[in-house]
Amino acid sequence: MQVIMAKRAGFCSGVKRAVNRLLEESAGFEKVNTLGPLVHNDDVVNYLKRYSIEVIEQPEEADGAFVAVRTHGVPPSMLSNLKERGAVIIDLTCPRVSKVQQIAAGLFSSGKQVLIFGNRDHPEVRGLVGWAGEKAIVVTSTDELADLSFEQSVALIAQTTADPGQYEEIKKAFREKFPEGEVFQTICPETGLRQKEVVNLAQRVEALIVVGSKSSANTKALFDCCRQLKPSCRVTNAGELDWSFLQEFKTVGVTAGASTPPWTIKEVVESMENENLDVQQNEEQFDFTGDVKVPQVGEQVSGKVARVTAEEVYVDIGAKTEAILPVEEVHLEKDKELTELFAPEDDIEVTVLEIDEQEGKVVVSHKRLAREKRLKEIELAMDDDLIMEGRVKQVVQAGMVIDLGAGVEGFMPGSLVDVRFIPDFQEFKDEQVQFKVLEFDRDKGKLILTRKKIIEEENALKREDILQSLEVGSTIKGVVKRLTNFGAFVDIGGIDGLVHISELSWERVGHPSEVLKVSDEIEVKVLEVIPEKERISLSIRKTQPDPWTRAVQELEGGQLITGKVTRLVNFGAFIELRPGVEGLAHISQLADYHVQHPSEILKEGEEVEVKILEIKPKAKRISLSVKEARGVTAVSTEAVVNGAENGQVTLGDVFGEMFDNEDFSNAGKIAEEEVKQEPSEEKPDKAEKDSSENEDKIESAAIEDEEAPVGEDGKIEEAALIEEKDEEESSEEPIEKVIEEAAEEEAAAEEEETAEETTEAEETKEESDRE
Repeated sequence: MQVIMAKRAGFCSGVKRAVNRLLEESAGFEKVNTLGPLVHNDDVVNYLKRYSIEVIEQPEEADGAFVAVRTHGVPPSMLSNLKERGAVIIDLTCPRVSKVQQIAAGLFSSGKQVLIFGNRDHPEVRGLVGWAGEKAIVVTSTDELADLSFEQSVALIAQTTADPGQYEEIKKAFREKFPEGEVFQTICPETGLRQKEVVNLAQRVEALIVVGSKSSANTKALFDCCRQLKPSCRVTNAGELDWSFLQEFKTVGVTAGASTPPWTIKEVVESMENENLDVQQNEEQFDFTGDVKVPQVGEQVSGKVARVTAEEVYVDIGAKTEAILPVEEVHLEKDKELTELFAPEDDIEVTVLEIDEQEGKVVVSHKRLAREKRLKEIELAMDDDLIMEGRVKQVVQAGMVIDLGAGVEGFMPGSLVDVRFIPDFQEFKDEQVQFKVLEFDRDKGKLILTRKKIIEEENALKREDILQSLEVGSTIKGVVKRLTNFGAFVDIGGIDGLVHISELSWERVGHPSEVLKVSDEIEVKVLEVIPEKERISLSIRKTQPDPWTRAVQELEGGQLITGKVTRLVNFGAFIELRPGVEGLAHISQLADYHVQHPSEILKEGEEVEVKILEIKPKAKRISLSVKEARGVTAVSTEAVVNGAENGQVTLGDVFGEMFDNEDFSNAGKIAEEEVKQEPSEEKPDKAEKDSSENEDKIESAAIEDEEAPVGEDGKIEEAALIEEKDEEESSEEPIEKVIEEAAEEEAAAEEEETAEETTEAEETKEESDRE
């Protein structure tokens, strides 16, 4: 028959620590007691009696002696009683039990009803009831839980050696009945680990033997688990072995409870040897000789976390005792505790710092290996262009110091924090930020980080998605980012589009700030998208009703109306009749005498009454007259003076209507004949007059073009021009040609001006992006 031992058979680290500490600290005292059995195992109790350590059940029995508190713990009232009696107390409560006691006390102080899953008669549970208040209730099954109801908040904890499977059932029922209740996982991991190990062991053997006291809760839970897997029996010592049971099997597995001493296990196995049963020598063989690993200072070793306290982590590295990892040798983030970083059964790598052979103490460090590991991760992140994360530890004028963990710090210059300018980095203090490693030099200890690169890459992806998804003609929402002389830049979800000043409103806008301000949320219409240039043209006015539609309905030819002069040009004045609707009063329609420039008659911003001469809805043109609205106007002395100074005063300017009288008609004819008989040197004056008349006609043609409708592409609509030509009657073919040429020149000039403005906008945007 083969006997295969479980690796975790026997004393757990907590029991081993309690026994060793009791023997060490009780030396020199004549009378030593334990308040209740140190552990639930008669062999351990008998072993301690050899050192004159006796068990007492009540504090009154202490009488000033050295008293050790059992590993299961006791209620706080017993501790107070012992102190009152002057006893020298050593608290050997298992650290895991102590933690549950503190949880219970905290729940009680917060006014919550505490439920405890476990054995009512177990000393640990009795102790927990004392810490949780006398109103704490012990439950052993889901049926008992179903009968409970409370008005206050409820919390559930468990005996550390309770059965994990049963506790899962209790937790499920508790959450269904008390959805708002709190549940704490307080079962010792050692119990679950031993049961998992037995599950694996059962696959290799035909039967199982569990060594341990019948009063041990963890041994009972282990035996219950074994019985469900294979034929099993539980023995307290070798004398309880059932040979008839064992001889039926060729392979037998052996395990033991956490309070079972190694010598008891050894006796069981030796008894099996005396009955000619072989013990398999392999990695799972229980080590009876006491051979343990002897670590060396500076050695890097691997182990498992046994338990964690606020100040230390106990690590099983295979040595005679557990290694101690002080909090000083762990890199902890701000406001973090060891219990948040480590948990029992966690795998851990440490460096041996100190060994005290007399005390069997081994001190290890985690931060030295952790730092090296972190540095390797940083190198890999830089090579593979990976994103990392760290906490902003410190903010300085030049940038931010980032804590990368494990004692490694990097610097992020202010220029690499964001794509936008950030005057103060205090908003990032103590925040977790993502970054990429830009530069890393181990020898110089130089580590430069960038957050800006991540944002740029994300924005590039967003821009690409937006450029591909935008549809010309669609209406979208955006936020005004910047205002310039030529328009407004609008953020439409990660990329900026330009609303040209001409597309801000149907009304004339001098500067974008007149109708918009930064951060305004607006709706815009997409006019053009050029992905390769990342250029998006937008319009606000195209999202608004066309004011010409209503104007055509309300206005008619011959109507007198008051308007506002918006712009003066050489050939006339533009007058706003409605918001977004302008008409043109040609210079010839400003007065009944010759006007050199419209400013002689009108001023920009002035309100003036005009007469509507003609409305052309398709061309969106309105011809106006100021002089017909005012009637016949007397000659302006100022106009005469200005004309004389310019050398262009005419007889009509001076004499006005006098030429209409008969008395002056003959004089007029005589004057004409005299003019014809004048020498040839005066002919240039006539040529100059003809030239002036042609210039007037050219100006007229220009204004005709000024009013011509503009298409989506910015060019004059040829159909509209043709329609206007058909409507207009003229017997002077050369003049029509002059008008056509003037219109083409004017359109070309406008197109060139628009191109220059667009180029200026693109250059400004590119410069802004570079900034």
